[in-house]
Amino acid sequence: MKRIYAASLFTICLILSVTAIFTPKLQAEEIQAHVFNFQPFYVVEEGKEPSGILVDAMKVIFEKCNMSYTIKGYPAKRAYINLAEGKSNIFLGVKGVPELEGNVLYGNEKITKIDLRVYTRQETPLLKTKEELKGKKILTIRGYSYGGFIKYLEDPANNIELDVTDGHELAFKKLQGKRADYLLDYSAPAETTLKSVIIPGIQNHSISVLDIFIILSKKTPDADNLLKKLEQAFIDLKKEGKLSNL
Repeated sequence: MKRIYAASLFTICLILSVTAIFTPKLQAEEIQAHVFNFQPFYVVEEGKEPSGILVDAMKVIFEKCNMSYTIKGYPAKRAYINLAEGKSNIFLGVKGVPELEGNVLYGNEKITKIDLRVYTRQETPLLKTKEELKGKKILTIRGYSYGGFIKYLEDPANNIELDVTDGHELAFKKLQGKRADYLLDYSAPAETTLKSVIIPGIQNHSISVLDIFIILSKKTPDADNLLKKLEQAFIDLKKEGKLSNL
């Protein structure tokens, strides 16, 4: 009886020891991604799982690395704060977001590009450079830093009046209603929005093209090595032709 008890105790101790050794590694392989609505790259709709081009890319990369993951939708500013605070681990996005400064690691591989454009009505002179924005009233989307370009817009020296708006649809409706003469938005979500908000003869011009990178919270366990692993998976998948939609 004592031998059976001793054997059982030894087995329990062995299981606990193995669990203690491997649990941190398993936790490090579990990825939390928090995204915001930025169609067609990120599609966040109430009652539905996040989807979109970059959500699909993340899933393929995670699966290539044999990682378990969770992807949740949040408002843009909250998603960035969660990443900075380590409540989420990863995001595919642009550099220059104020909330992320000093709190994240950036990959070196360019995942894809997004086009930042200025939109205006048919009868309004089209602006083609950021310098031409000076002294104008500009509609912007709440939570967007525009890859750091928001600092230029907010600089008092540029005399720009900002109308910060909740979402793409409302911003285009304000433009349509002449609440402002110009709207700064990314081409992909803008094109999606303009399918429902019809503005005859709307004009647009590219202000800046921004690269998308893997962004990892510094509070993620073994963040440096994990970033290398994720980037290598991206490189391999591109070579295999499994990320052709980017």
